[in-house]
Amino acid sequence: MKNIAVFTVFCLLSVSLLPIVSAAKVVDVCVYTETTQWIGQGAAQKQADILMDRIKGKPGIGKVENLGLKKVEAWMQAHTEKKGNHVFVMYGDVPTSIYPGGNAKKDGSVAEKYLEAGNTFTNSADYFFWGVGGRNKEPGIQNMMDIPGIVQWDDNTQMKLTAEGKKYSKTLAKMKAIESDRPFHVDQLDAKWELEVAFASVSGDQKTKRADPCIVTEKNYEGRLIQVCQTSGCPEPVGDILADILLNYYVEAVGALAVDANQKLPLTWGEIKSGGK
Repeated sequence: MKNIAVFTVFCLLSVSLLPIVSAAKVVDVCVYTETTQWIGQGAAQKQADILMDRIKGKPGIGKVENLGLKKVEAWMQAHTEKKGNHVFVMYGDVPTSIYPGGNAKKDGSVAEKYLEAGNTFTNSADYFFWGVGGRNKEPGIQNMMDIPGIVQWDDNTQMKLTAEGKKYSKTLAKMKAIESDRPFHVDQLDAKWELEVAFASVSGDQKTKRADPCIVTEKNYEGRLIQVCQTSGCPEPVGDILADILLNYYVEAVGALAVDANQKLPLTWGEIKSGGK
């Protein structure tokens, strides 16, 4: 009878001391390759395939899809949820189904609503939100960020790997040189936006005027822009670089990984019998 009572106490203690794991919401990823700029569609698809192969089924990552122009609008509307942290991947062009060409809807576009709900865009190759043939030009990013005057010029800007770049991306750490033709102008961010992390910058650290690859974040609604090698031709291994950033930095930064709240393990039967000694 005594052993039964002790065993009952053991079971109750075991349950109460089990690690408390929060149910973190995973990040869904949509990759768009139907239209591209400054990188061939075939080359973009190759990098997209590398990215998708690496992130599918990994902790913190939900459904990964490669969708065309007609389907991305429905995906984005379905993922426009507050601080959803979902990721939309582009290769130099923003689809007109989510941001009409010529800045025809500079406020309230599907893309802007998605960003302002607290979700993420990534871009490699050409200027963020510029659009094929310059259909949006400078106002594209200015409207999306609500920062009049911000631009992304400066060809052949030499970047230096930061400590964070070395820590989170083995791919960047192996590159002999890192440069950008359309770096993020960190010095033009307004009070609402901040440089969350630079993986490479002109200064080689986080106190910098130009960065690429990097993440900039709106402080209030927590929308993010992840820039990965905006270069002419985009010869860089951007699929692997972005995979490194998403898996090694992003999913943890946005809370997409389950967290053990107390890090306690249940006592063993031997410890119960011996009084926990």
